[in-house]
Amino acid sequence: MQLELYLKQFYAGFRKTFSIKNNFHDIKSFQKSTKIILMINLLVTFITFGVSHEFSSWIGWVSLFASIFSLVNLMLCDEGKITNYSWGLLESLLFLLIDVENRLIGDLATNIYYLITQTLGIFFWGNLLSQQDQQTKINPRKLTKLQLFLLGIGLVVIYVVVIIISKKLNGTQIYLDATILPLSIVGMILMIGGYRFQWVIWIAWDIVSLIIWFRQFQSLSPASASMLALEVMKLVNGFYGAYMWFFKNKAANTD
Repeated sequence: MQLELYLKQFYAGFRKTFSIKNNFHDIKSFQKSTKIILMINLLVTFITFGVSHEFSSWIGWVSLFASIFSLVNLMLCDEGKITNYSWGLLESLLFLLIDVENRLIGDLATNIYYLITQTLGIFFWGNLLSQQDQQTKINPRKLTKLQLFLLGIGLVVIYVVVIIISKKLNGTQIYLDATILPLSIVGMILMIGGYRFQWVIWIAWDIVSLIIWFRQFQSLSPASASMLALEVMKLVNGFYGAYMWFFKNKAANTD
């Protein structure tokens, strides 16, 4: 009976997430500031795509659509909308192709992890929404000091493991690339739980990823120009998301 209940909750969350009507409504109802940031980001994406001539390769087109899906996903997450997962899953699938082409082992593992956790996120956010008075967006939650301490230990342990694996697989930018997976694991766990501290992790992730793609761009790696532009926009969005979850929404709860 418990399993049947979980399946029903997941199905309900899945329908909300992938509903074309819900996605259209959530994007249309963006706050003015969110719409402006999204429009600027999309404009920069298209300009970078054209100037860098990445339209001449298939991986360039993949990076363009991955960037678009990523930006919409971020904006929906900023506003606490469960529909962000529909865009995030498509984004992760495309990023897998880009990571393979650039031999970024840590980033590849990260996007495989994203596919799994974003599927779980549909269930957990659906459950959180059902427990709230308003069921249109997630209310941010706070972490305890113990939870912060355990997250710190987890980051260090995973980082060491990824370095060992990356060396054996002859990955590139090993020590920087190895930070992507632990930050992603912690960030997604916090995101799934609806915790606002996720944005601190995402900002750190964005800074590291920005450095990685800048170096890839310097060596003229495939789709690196579009990815570099995307990482700059992700960093800007990280600060915007932190503002939205820490200050804009005053309904944060301590758990």
